[in-house]
Amino acid sequence: MTAELPEAARPWSLQARLAWRLAGVTLLAVALAGAAVGWRAIVAVNSLEDAALQTQARAIGRHLSVAPDGAARLDLPPELDAAYRYSHGDDLYVVLDAGGRVVAASSAEALSRLAPFLPAQPGLFSTGPDRQLYGLMTTDGAFRIVVAQGARHRDVLVDSLMQEFLVAGLWLLALIGVTAVVVGAVTLRRGLRPLSAASRAAAAIGPERPGDRVPLAGLPNELRPLVQAINGALDRLARALDVQRRFTADAAHELRTPLAVLTARLDLLSGEGIDAMRGDLDRMNRLVEQLLKIAQLEGLPLDVTQSVDLHAVAVEAISLLAPLAIRQRIELVLAEGAGSVIVRGNRPALVAALVNLVENAMAQSPPGAAVEVEIGADGTIRVLDRGPGVAEPERADIFRRFRRGRGSRAAGAGLGLAIVSEIAAAHRGSVAVGGRPGGGAVFALHLGTARPA
Repeated sequence: MTAELPEAARPWSLQARLAWRLAGVTLLAVALAGAAVGWRAIVAVNSLEDAALQTQARAIGRHLSVAPDGAARLDLPPELDAAYRYSHGDDLYVVLDAGGRVVAASSAEALSRLAPFLPAQPGLFSTGPDRQLYGLMTTDGAFRIVVAQGARHRDVLVDSLMQEFLVAGLWLLALIGVTAVVVGAVTLRRGLRPLSAASRAAAAIGPERPGDRVPLAGLPNELRPLVQAINGALDRLARALDVQRRFTADAAHELRTPLAVLTARLDLLSGEGIDAMRGDLDRMNRLVEQLLKIAQLEGLPLDVTQSVDLHAVAVEAISLLAPLAIRQRIELVLAEGAGSVIVRGNRPALVAALVNLVENAMAQSPPGAAVEVEIGADGTIRVLDRGPGVAEPERADIFRRFRRGRGSRAAGAGLGLAIVSEIAAAHRGSVAVGGRPGGGAVFALHLGTARPA
């Protein structure tokens, strides 16, 4: 079962996150703008309604007159009188004198409809909680003028304004929102394009190209400090790696000369213990050669594009080790099978890797045993021995530097198999060890991208 990643560790897309958030903010802005415009429309309708009532009251006051006998009279123009008369009760007016008596009214029931709701002082009022009528009471000399109109006028006006807003305003806001989201997404995609190029450049940096760096060209200012810090870290790592490689190469090189001199002097000596000292020198020489090989593998990338015959590689490796095998009474066998197998790789490196594998197998095998080399048609080289084998818990560690199996019979420093692992990695392959039926070990060198041609 795969463990579920915590929220902070899950991969996420900056582009998708910003696009969704920009779309959400835009939609929220459109909704708030619509609500604000609608509220302002209602306020404007109320203001217009109040102004309309005041205009009606002033118009009635202008046509109100007092006769010489003190009687009041209202003479409305025909069009204004018809507007009140045929409004079906939606437009009302009542003119009262100082004693509260009706001087004029738009209809007989006008006063009865308005009287319960008239304010004590001049001002606005409405008829009940449902606001069927909305009115204004004002004064004109000794007269009180009351005008009112039904809610239908207000609803029609609100509907007209809202319709205009929905048709013009919302479509315009929606267009602006969509444009903002599209422009933001395109800008973000183009802004992140240099980051994708920088990622590809960073992925190409490796031991074979240690001098490459992530380019800064085209990057936005927000990403430049991060890329500069990465390039600085790569510079420091490259310097440290170069110091390590030089140290290994210099140390091995400095040891070769005194060891060669010492070996030459031992050749001139004779006596007890000389053979033991010669064996120690042989091991030291081998260690120095292995250190130089590791330094070469780390310092320069291998050219793995050559056409190499693995059968010829096996023949060369066995030929190099034949004198040692005769001295140790070990039989080296090149198994017949695939014949010539042509692959892409580096011949000297593959020969060195196979020499190390065969030499390790010879060191583990008892006298009289056979070490077999098999070449697979898939480009895999196998070395089989009859030694003590490698315990399963130790199989992954023996390819690390200076690591040797507990039951190992070899007296080396534990660098031979590490060199094989380095060469396999340079060929984008791997090396592994397993058990052999009847006792012994099987080492398999698989060449990853070096496929048979």
